Amino acid sequence: MKKQELPDLSWLEAYRTASPNFGLERMERLLELRRNPHLQLPVIHIAGTNGKGSTIAHLRQLLEVRDLRVGTFTSPYLVSYNEQITINGNAISDQDLQQLLSLYQELLAQHATDSSLQGVTEFEIVTALAYDYFAQQQVDVAIIEVGMGGLLDSTNVCQPLLTAITTVGLDHVALLGDSLEAIAQQKAGIIKHGVPIVTGRLESEALAVVEQKAAEKDAPLFSWSQAYQVEHQESEEGECFSFSNAYRAKESYQTALMGLHQADNAGLALHLCDLYCQLQSLPLLTKAEVERALLAAVWPGRLERISDQPLILLDGAHNPHALRSLAATLDQHYPTYKKHILFACIQTKALDDMVELLQKIPKAAISLTAFADPRSFSKESMQSLAEQQGLSYKEWPDYLADYLAVEHEPDELLLITGSLYFLAQVRKSILENRELDFAERPSQSSQLSKNKNEHRSVYGHEEN
Repeated sequence: MKKQELPDLSWLEAYRTASPNFGLERMERLLELRRNPHLQLPVIHIAGTNGKGSTIAHLRQLLEVRDLRVGTFTSPYLVSYNEQITINGNAISDQDLQQLLSLYQELLAQHATDSSLQGVTEFEIVTALAYDYFAQQQVDVAIIEVGMGGLLDSTNVCQPLLTAITTVGLDHVALLGDSLEAIAQQKAGIIKHGVPIVTGRLESEALAVVEQKAAEKDAPLFSWSQAYQVEHQESEEGECFSFSNAYRAKESYQTALMGLHQADNAGLALHLCDLYCQLQSLPLLTKAEVERALLAAVWPGRLERISDQPLILLDGAHNPHALRSLAATLDQHYPTYKKHILFACIQTKALDDMVELLQKIPKAAISLTAFADPRSFSKESMQSLAEQQGLSYKEWPDYLADYLAVEHEPDELLLITGSLYFLAQVRKSILENRELDFAERPSQSSQLSKNKNEHRSVYGHEEN
């Protein structure tokens, strides 16, 4: 009999759903049974349509400069289930994850008839598990990423020190609303009474909603371009920007992450770090410390340059808002390159709008594909759309094999984009191809079991 590899995620299948019943009652009850670990933690709670993960990657590096134990809870994962829960970049071990999974499995079995736990979802279980782990490990601060929306998201049971909203765009409109105002209302649901809220670059309609909610909650508001200023600077050395706020005179910085929008994410993270240090009576980071931290930030799958020869970029641009940012970055960094673009996405996304945006990218040859996941648009749907739009369709393994079989010019690139679930599959395939010239193969914080990449939760969080 084959030995079961750890952690055992199979039992979570019973708690997966494509139609979650949003609300906080189940989370509150589940955590109550564990003596409310979420209330024992200093938390920074971060919502937003895009940019949450990158902001967290920058913020973690900044906070670690002060020798803090920094927990992060993010989703979805690219390589391993464990990577959703980390402390100082080190993913929860297989043993610790299995111990907590077993604990929650037993807890749910013991309270199977508890009416307040009916309909509990996988994402709620994993969120509770993350809070539990961070409390057990006595982290100095936990950075918690909202799964979807904010108001009724399972993470929104904490009592944070700081909150942030990175961006607001049209995504998950069937669940969150079909206007910026409606979606902003959901994301502003994380604002707590008297707790500072920091916003990224928001459209005026969304910012107005956040301003109103902050006023209602008597929450100090620190908004982009008002409380802090970020200006992108032309550079051949990555994303450079100037930053200033009440604590810092205008100075230049650089982030290791590619993308014009990463300047905004880094700036938001820096303002959050400054506020945190003020709240906790810690010395502000020096300019040199900030520079080192921002250059240490890593966030795989976001304009990740995974190979130099040939040049291959991976970017999880999974909604129109993210695609516009991607297009702007391509125009900035690769204006003369011939771009081969391979795209796939899941059924909850605005497929037609996204393909239309892709077609506006100059010097681009676009191919659509599907991938092995029940959420993916079907092969037939993508083939039909490709035919309608005069694009090509190809199975992604065949596309990749054909592309890698021929020589490419120095001014050509392959961009693989769309769903992060799609990128996870393609990224694994590319990294296993030993013939490529890997320029920036990301370091993994722990050795993780291969079988965990086969488990994919169903909804409950945004691709971000």
